[in-house]
Amino acid sequence: MPGFTLADHDFDAIIFDCDGTIADTLPVHFLTFKEALGERGYNLEEAWYHARTGLSSSKLFAAYEQAFDVKLDREALLDRCRMLYENHLDTLREHGFAADIARSQFGHVPMAVASAGQKTVVKATLQTLDLLELFDHVVTVEDVRHPKPAPDLYLLAAEKLGVAPQRCLVFEDTDEGLEAARAAGMDVVDVRPFTIGGK
Repeated sequence: MPGFTLADHDFDAIIFDCDGTIADTLPVHFLTFKEALGERGYNLEEAWYHARTGLSSSKLFAAYEQAFDVKLDREALLDRCRMLYENHLDTLREHGFAADIARSQFGHVPMAVASAGQKTVVKATLQTLDLLELFDHVVTVEDVRHPKPAPDLYLLAAEKLGVAPQRCLVFEDTDEGLEAARAAGMDVVDVRPFTIGGK
């Protein structure tokens, strides 16, 4: 496993992605999407879903429509997914690498979560893992016009923290998220080398 130390980074605030970075939500979201689509007679293959884990729920359903030439009621599906997600929270686990950094920096620097997920789902995730109180702000896809890979989520998080984007350190797990953080002018750490194996 590669080494990592915060001392290698110069920052005044930290911003974390949620899904796949702090929380190992991939199994929970897959079960949720599979169940919601299954109720409407559609199948969701695990490999297809895993290749698109950086997408917001809305973009995922758009990709599904294009890939399989179907028309979905996206709003109804999003509402259903929000309901179903809570049924699977018992399978939720944290990713220790980023979660431990958040705990260690609590009270030392301002911190936020910037997620492409739905606010109710993201907050439920953080609450379930006893992490919600660590963060000064939680910004999600409903708060911006353009989701990742646009920089909007990260720029909004920095604004709410009162810290210049260039002074923010970001932890991310997807190519879209890394692109968003870099476009915002932020220092970014790809957590994937540290979370393989579901630590």
